[in-house]
Order: sequence, then C-alpha cells, then structure tokens
Amino acid sequence: MKRPLITLLVVLSGASFISGRISAQPGDGGYRLVPDWPQLPAGMYFGLKDAPPPPAEREAQAAARRARGGSASSPQAAGGGRNAQAGGPANQPGISGLAIDQHDRIYVFNRGVKPVMVFDTGGNLVLSGADQEINGKTINPSWQHSGGVDWDGSVYVIERDAHRIVKLSPKLDKFLLQVGKTNEKGNDATHLNLPSGIAILHNGNMIVTDGYGNNRVVMFDKNGKFIKQVARGAGGPADKGTGPGEWNLPHKLAVDADENLYIIDREGHRLEVFDRNLNYIREIRNDWNPWDVNISRKGTDGIGWIADHKDERVVKFNLKDGRILATWGKQGWGPGEFDWVHGIVVDSKGAVYAADTYGQRLQKFVPPATGSTQARR
Repeated sequence: MKRPLITLLVVLSGASFISGRISAQPGDGGYRLVPDWPQLPAGMYFGLKDAPPPPAEREAQAAARRARGGSASSPQAAGGGRNAQAGGPANQPGISGLAIDQHDRIYVFNRGVKPVMVFDTGGNLVLSGADQEINGKTINPSWQHSGGVDWDGSVYVIERDAHRIVKLSPKLDKFLLQVGKTNEKGNDATHLNLPSGIAILHNGNMIVTDGYGNNRVVMFDKNGKFIKQVARGAGGPADKGTGPGEWNLPHKLAVDADENLYIIDREGHRLEVFDRNLNYIREIRNDWNPWDVNISRKGTDGIGWIADHKDERVVKFNLKDGRILATWGKQGWGPGEFDWVHGIVVDSKGAVYAADTYGQRLQKFVPPATGSTQARR
C-alpha cells in the first residue's frame, strides 16, 4: 500500500506543479467587457447595413467556391477564418482602424455611412463625417484603412485604394493637406501604393506605413514633404525582406513617450522598433500575427497592445521584451470575441477598445481597478 501511496503523492505533486505553471500563463488580466458600448444613433452602423455572414457560414461559402473551382482567397469571396490572409486590396466591411486623442475621444475609421465617427468614453457619438468631396473625389468609406489624430486634433484619413492620405480639421469640415496622388500609385517621393497606417509626431512629422503595394515606411514633414524611407531597396511591391528595416507588409504603428516607433511587419509576425528619425533599434517577436498596435498616449508605462489576427484576440505585452502579460478573445460574434480584429487603442484610464472588420463592432474593456461607476463610462 505504501508504494501506490507514494506514487499517488508524486502524481499529485506533479499535477500541482503543472497546474501552477498553467495558472502562471497570461490570463485576461481581470479586464471586463462594458455591455452595450457604444450607443449608435438610428441609421448609423459600422460597415454594411446588413451584416456579412458569420465565420462558419463564410467558411462554408469558401468551401463551395473551391469545390466549383473558384477562388476563395479574397475576403469578399469567403474565408475570413482566423488564419486567412487579407487578400491584398479587396475590401472588407466594418471597422478598419481606431485612433484616440489626448482628450480620450475615440476615432472610429469605418466603412459605413460616415467614414469617421468620434465617441466619448461613455459611448456617445460626438462627431461624424469625412464624407465630403476632396480634390475631385469623395472619400470612399469602403477604401478606409485606419487613420490618426495629431496633437492639435487634426484627423488623418487613409484611403488605401485611392493611394492617398487626407488631413482634415478637428471638426472634419475642412480639408488641410493630402499626401499621395489621388488614384495614382507609385513608390517615389510624392506617391503611395495602398498605404495602411500613420502616426503623427509632436513636430507634425508623419510616419506612414506604405504597406500593401510598397514594402516601405516613409517619413513626411508636417507639410507633406518627403524626408526619408525605410525599405530593403526601392520599396516596391516585390521588395520584401526579413532583416532589420525590411518588410513583408508594414501595416500599422504606435508611438511611445520618447517617440520611438513600434511598427508592425504584418506577414513577418513582428514589431520593428525605430527612433523618431526612423533609425532602426530592435525587433520584438512573439506568438502572434499583429494587425494593429497601440501604446497609451502618455506612453510611459512600458505597456503595448496588439490586435492579434492569429487567434482573434487582444494581447497586452511588455514593450521592453515583448513578454505577453494578458490576453483575451477568440473568433466569434459573442461578448469579448472578435472577427478579424483590426483596431485597438487604450485610454488614459486604462480602458481598452478593440474593433473588428467582419464583426462590424467596437468593444470596450475596463481594467480590474476600475470601479463600477467608471465601468459604465
């Protein structure tokens, strides 16, 4: 009887050790979903008025197309499973990106009736627009691919498929600047080719991920004048690489308090870190496929956030070493789930906002220290 007892104790001890290891793995960090956030006015929606099919139905449609000998590679054609790729410039519905200003207003760049919608932390729509004609062309919401807000409150809208970025006044009513030539692609100092992300520094310099068509990251000054680029060579469509300052689809980016730039190399599954002058510093790798990255606007807490398409989840990570601190989410349309999570920001209270394309929604999560009154904000 002693031997089985000893064996049992050893097994239990091992189980306890394994359990301890498992419990030490990153959990959700205690973040809680705020229900019914935001409140959309009647007639407003993120993307299509009639929502696209859910994941299982899209996968079934993709399988049927494959069986007929058709292509299921584009997001519209089907697919959209968690390991599906973006399929180049084809359009998806829903929310393409998020930005947040110094007053905690959340800017939702989306493919619905108003290309830009602005919410306060209570989920109230306080501003919408960016649907006017600019330089002979109306902003096409189906071509949206994120945007940004500078320290003066001006708003930058990325029209990916028109190969341009337009800068609007804080009220979205005045056109201020354009980077790139409308409907003209190229990889020189005045053209873009399917740009994907932007960050604006305190001095007004713009860092643009010219990603889908050009594998390059470009710095422009506040007047839109080309300063420099980071690329393997010319920065053309086939100009892919895996080394420092090389890219396989630079997608979106974030800025810390020292204005270091954390730039997603999307198909390289990494972040490349540069200083404010676009000098390479290092890279950060982990088990993710990042589609968006955000750092609090204050940027001093050493924490970053990833919208991770690999597992359709939110990832909280340490900026210094890339260590994952918390995660939550999976593919789906339920509470706290995501369907092509494509945008993420964090406000000054630590609340996290995550948005997806096919799911056509924006969700808010509050940290455990947030009280019940704050949680309803």
